[in-house]
Amino acid sequence: MTSLTYEFRVDPSETVRASQYIQRRQRFGWLRWAVWPMLLALAVLYRATGVPWRDLWLLGVAALFLAALTLATPWVQRRQLQRAYSETPSLREPQVYRFSDAGLAITGGPATVTLGWDAIVEALETPEFFLLFYSKRCAYYVPKRSIGGIAEEEALRALLRQHLGTRAARLRPA
Repeated sequence: MTSLTYEFRVDPSETVRASQYIQRRQRFGWLRWAVWPMLLALAVLYRATGVPWRDLWLLGVAALFLAALTLATPWVQRRQLQRAYSETPSLREPQVYRFSDAGLAITGGPATVTLGWDAIVEALETPEFFLLFYSKRCAYYVPKRSIGGIAEEEALRALLRQHLGTRAARLRPA
């Protein structure tokens, strides 16, 4: 029986980064980055047709709104997570992820979540995390800092490939 255990303390800024990886794979996640070139193209097009700068105020307002939204989102997420961590005792406890042939058990203080391998939709690897999706939009993350080295990372990849098959296709090659 194969069993791997990883323990780490949750960090709000790390959770925000993991969340950003998760959001990037959303269906229209690319759209917020496509808006900036479109606004710039509209401004250039209007200027090329002779529209004075003072008549482009609506584009400026839209650009300021989008900039504020883009810059404020991670900060707001971090603040909400810090509040949640201060109000939720189990999040202040070390998080323990136990991978076994039966599935994944996540323990944080008095709370335990158990997932069978069939409950994991996909495993994805980033430079900083292993993301374990239990739906298309939601995932648990294991920070690589908690794993302990290249050999241990490869052992986790092998276990995930063994139990998830093609659902682990987005892990680094062996």
